Order: sequence, then structure tokens, then C-alpha cells
Amino acid sequence: MTQSGKVLLIDGMSFLFRAFYGSAWAGGYRQTSTGVYTNAVYGFTKMMLDYAELVRPSHLVVGWDVASRESLVRSQWFDGYKSNRQAPPDELIPQFDLVKEVTQAFSVPNLGCPGFEGDDILGTLSTRLALDGHQVVIATGDYDSLQLVSDQVSVKILKNGGKHEHYDPASLLALRGICAEQVVDVKALMGDASDCIPGCPGIGEKTATKLITEHGNLDSLYTNLDSCTPKMRSKLEEHRDQVYLSQKLATIIRDVPVEFSFEDATWEYDRTVVHSKFDELEFGRSLASRVS
Repeated sequence: MTQSGKVLLIDGMSFLFRAFYGSAWAGGYRQTSTGVYTNAVYGFTKMMLDYAELVRPSHLVVGWDVASRESLVRSQWFDGYKSNRQAPPDELIPQFDLVKEVTQAFSVPNLGCPGFEGDDILGTLSTRLALDGHQVVIATGDYDSLQLVSDQVSVKILKNGGKHEHYDPASLLALRGICAEQVVDVKALMGDASDCIPGCPGIGEKTATKLITEHGNLDSLYTNLDSCTPKMRSKLEEHRDQVYLSQKLATIIRDVPVEFSFEDATWEYDRTVVHSKFDELEFGRSLASRVS
């Protein structure tokens, strides 16, 4: 990688699920005349174009989960990891492959690696790209990605209504009171019910943030437990192993063995190919006009 550029990394699962539920909440599922469900794919494509127009990247990549929960690396560390996840709706399942056909039509690489999650793919790529001097923008719905924020990596957290929160080192500190290096340690204490990360029972986000900002990091907190109230000290001591397991589970893996070609990620595409795929999926004129 010799030529510097701005790279947009998209969390595929965040985009696809948000697109599906954003259009399905009223009970309507977009379909082709032959009955193929396309509501999530349509919404995903619109969002991808929205963020490409906003960021104006030179390169664009989509990262994906490619494994079942049981085969995830983190499930080997903790059997309960993401054990509360429901199977996706039947209307969404066929769209997992279909959306990749659309991104391929745009010549956008779809990257994943067995055993790892989309976060890990984005973490690995953003680390590599930043080291090579590129500016990176991550678009995701997952606040865990805030641990990747740096001078060269910013994160846009998806919000309802097509909005987002933008995080760089300054805004992360201003909005959440912590730096990127502290994101995981806060999660280690508070846990995450959505991913079944246990944390320390009885400690919420506010207390977790207070403890980490006061002590700097998790190791320093445990080194200075005498400075905590007896009740807090007892709680932290009792659940020490669980807290450190939670830290491991919440840490994005940045050395995933995923193959990546910077040149293949150039944000340029054959409009004829894209329009052909749009016609096949009956996307209509509104979306097609954006790639004319």
C-alpha cells in the first residue's frame, strides 16, 4: 500500500439488520414480482450509498460475520457468549447472500474469516490501514468499535432516522468521558446483556465509567482496591475473574488472518453492472438515479 487514501469500512451485519428492521417495523417486506425478499438489501444499498456520499472515500470494504455462534472464537472462551441471540427472521435469511451480490456489483470486497466477527475484521483492517498512513472511517451500530478510535480512525455510530454519532478522540472524550483505550475496561465492568458479557454484577455504565476514569484502567483499579468503598471492593474482588473474562470478550481482535487487497477496494464501479443488478431486484428509479 503506497498510495494514501480515505477508507470507509462498513459493518455489514449492522447495516443489514438495521435496514431490515427499519423497513419491516410496519409489517411490510419489499419483494420482487417473483416473491424474492429485498427490503434489507434495498435499505443496505441505500445506506451504503449515503455513507459513501458523506465520507467520499477512495476505498470501501464491507466486513461480515461468517460463522455460527457456536464456532466463534469467543464462544470457546465463554460458552454463554451471545447465547441469547434469536434466529433471524425467515424473510431476512435469503438476503444475507443477496446483499453480497449487490456489493459485488459495486466491486466492493466482502471480507470475513471463520470464527471471527465483523468487528474483528474492521479492527484488523483499520489497524493495518492506519499503520500504512490511511485515514479510516468505520460505519457501524456497535459501540464496541469506539475502542478503535485514534487520530487516523474515526467511527460513525448508526442511529435511527438515518442519523449517526461521529467519534474521533476529542468527541469520544467529550461525549462519553473516556478515551479509546478505556472503552473495553468500562465494558468489562458493566458487561453487555446483548452479547451476554457478564461484567461485574451491580455495576452499571455510570459507575464503570467513574471507576475507570478515576483509576485509568482495569489493572490500576484492581491494584488500588483499598481506595474503593468496602462494598465496592468486595464486589470487585468476588468477580475479578469474571471481569477479566469480560475484558477479553469485549476486546476487538486486530490480527485476524484475513486476506485484503487495497487495490481491489477502490471505490469505483461499472454503472452498467450495478443497474443490471438493480433491475433484477426491481429496485426502481429512485435508487438507480444515484448511480447514473
